[in-house]
Amino acid sequence: MKTFIKIALVALVLGGLSLASCKKYQDGPTVSLLTKKSRLANTWTVEKYMQDGVDKTADYRQWISSDSYTMDKSGTWTSAATTILGNSTDAGTWTFINSKEDLRTISNQTGSTADTVQIIRLKSNELWTKSMSGSPVIETHYISK
Repeated sequence: MKTFIKIALVALVLGGLSLASCKKYQDGPTVSLLTKKSRLANTWTVEKYMQDGVDKTADYRQWISSDSYTMDKSGTWTSAATTILGNSTDAGTWTFINSKEDLRTISNQTGSTADTVQIIRLKSNELWTKSMSGSPVIETHYISK
């Protein structure tokens, strides 16, 4: 019986170590019981906005006083924002790409092109993204509403 307990304990420790080394996103989480689609399906608002590693949230909030981004499991999204120019809404589709490490969105508006961001953190209440190309590099931290 003691041998069985020792083997079970070793298996548990080794299993925990292997799980700790295989997280998908740079800033986590390490393990989640929810699928990536389930974690993304939420209503988000910007908590932090950075350009080239510099916090520009105050500047962002001067232009956009409130925002809401809703991602559905069906692969659609909607957004609403209150800006200094008035209210703005949009809608479109989203999909995971590159082994679910990146998020591609496209607006339903005529002539829209796809936008791709790298997911660096995806929890049920946090989504962090980083622009894939161009300058400045934009990193956005969202929290669920």
